Amino acid sequence: AGLALFAAFGSSVQQAIDDPGERIPAVVTFLVAASGISVLGVSAAFWALVAGLLVRAVLHAGRR
Repeated sequence: AGLALFAAFGSSVQQAIDDPGERIPAVVTFLVAASGISVLGVSAAFWALVAGLLVRAVLHAGRR
């Protein structure tokens, strides 16, 4: 089942990185998720989403 997800993962990463404005948030999300940190019993997947959305909001707020 994991091998079947490689194509979907590759496509998603390519789409996220194709847009220059989304590269940094995508990389931050991936790095936090890969780090495996756990804060207050909440897993890295949640913190990755929070970090990615926060970085994206900060970067997009600076463009306006």
